[in-house]
Amino acid sequence: MSELTESIQALSTSQALLKEFAKNMEKDRTFGKEAYQEKINDIRDYANGLAIVTYLVPAQNQTVFGDVSLQEILRTQLGQIQNVIHALRTPEGASEAEATYDLKESDVRRMVSSLQGMIEMNNLMRKEEDVVFPAKHEEAQLKEKPAATSEKKGFFQKLFGK
Repeated sequence: MSELTESIQALSTSQALLKEFAKNMEKDRTFGKEAYQEKINDIRDYANGLAIVTYLVPAQNQTVFGDVSLQEILRTQLGQIQNVIHALRTPEGASEAEATYDLKESDVRRMVSSLQGMIEMNNLMRKEEDVVFPAKHEEAQLKEKPAATSEKKGFFQKLFGK
């Protein structure tokens, strides 16, 4: 695998992790409240914005051990975004983008500009308060994934939320 493909793959995998983090935040009793909805929406918007390049490569499953920190995910993604930009700006990366992904020079330019905007959004999000899910909590969230359990939880949230 080339540098460009590896960089996009890593970013795609961490994007999937960030989307899962937002889902877990929404399900959590503390972070599921209205006060945190803006933060959850910002995380989702940011994660969806990464699709400017991540659509090129499917995400790989990643197993997380230990606590999951939003700041840590964002710091990792900052480096990954910078790696993708660097790879796209090299002559080898530009030729690979054209050969492998059928991207023209203008497509690469738009991607780089969009990714620079994602860096700015990343920097703003890292200035906000950190959210950490302990490992035990993360495992509990994974166990609650069956549809019947989540429907009951949604029902009670609707019932007591009004």
